[in-house]
Amino acid sequence: MLRDSFTIDLILSHPSRSARSIAKALSVKPQLTGSNQRARQTYLKVVLQNGNSPAKFRLALPKVVRFLRKNKTFWKKFLAEKGSGEIVFNHAIFPQTEKGDKCFELSLTSAFCEHFSASGLGLKIQGWVKKSS
Repeated sequence: MLRDSFTIDLILSHPSRSARSIAKALSVKPQLTGSNQRARQTYLKVVLQNGNSPAKFRLALPKVVRFLRKNKTFWKKFLAEKGSGEIVFNHAIFPQTEKGDKCFELSLTSAFCEHFSASGLGLKIQGWVKKSS
């Protein structure tokens, strides 16, 4: 895990659509698919963007905005059918070197927030610490 590594994932679930039909509608290749028979949900996970620097993260956000905007009609229909989804920011977090050091910072542009909000999806931000050996 590199110091500034990140992924921006899309996680979707739906009560009646197959993972394959969702992936096809969005033109994405899922990293993970499955179903929960008890909850009667199909789910899929897609890595939308990844990188290993703050600069690459800043460049990734407009790409996610384009993806959200391109699929604007899909989100409305998908959510109206009781589907659910969230964008997940996964970031490598490193412990403080000295007391008071900043461990993590996340800045989101207003354009990203506007398009993200319009999509109706949820947002999850996760930090992962690599265990020291």
